[in-house]
Amino acid sequence: MPVTDRELWILNFFRNSELHGAMLMGHLARTPQTPELLKNITRHCATEAHHAALLTELIAELGGTVDPMLGTIQQHYAQDGGVPTELVDLLVLSETLEQRVLITYRQQVDTPGLDRRIRQVLEEILREEEEHGDGEDCWLEQALGRLPADQVRASRTKWQEIDCKVAAHLERHVDTIHPEEALR
Repeated sequence: MPVTDRELWILNFFRNSELHGAMLMGHLARTPQTPELLKNITRHCATEAHHAALLTELIAELGGTVDPMLGTIQQHYAQDGGVPTELVDLLVLSETLEQRVLITYRQQVDTPGLDRRIRQVLEEILREEEEHGDGEDCWLEQALGRLPADQVRASRTKWQEIDCKVAAHLERHVDTIHPEEALR
C-alpha cells in the first residue's frame, strides 16, 4: 500500500520538530551552564539532530518531498505560551515536548496498516528517546531538581496546560488533512 499524503505530512512535521529541537538545544549549549548540564544538553542536541536525519532519509526513501517550511510543534507551543527565556521554562518545555513525542510516536507506531519502514524508524527513535531518559534519573529531572521547586511547579502547570491545547489542536488538524494541502 502506498504511503499517504497524511503520513508524509506527519513525517515532515516530526522531522521539522526534531530539527527545531536540535537547534534549540544547540543554542542552549552555547550559553553559560554547568559542565554537567552542557554535556547533557549537547548530547540531547545530537539525539534530536539524528532523529531529524532519520526522518529526512525516510521521507526520501518513501518517495516523498521533504518540506523544510512546514511548521513545528514548538511553534504551536510558542503561540500559546510565548518563547521561553528562563532556564526553568526551557527545561520544563523540553520535558513536556519529550513526553508529547513519546505519546505521539507510540500512537503512530500502533496505527493499523502503517508502512513497515515508517514503523521501523519511529521504533528506533522511540528506543533512543526511552534510553536517554524518562523518570527521576533522566538529566532533565536532575537539572530541574536543582532549581527552585516553586518555579518548576509553576512552569510545569503552564506548559502542561498548553500541551493539552496543542495536542488537541494538532489531532484535529491531522485528522482533517486533505491530499492537496498535505505538504503545505
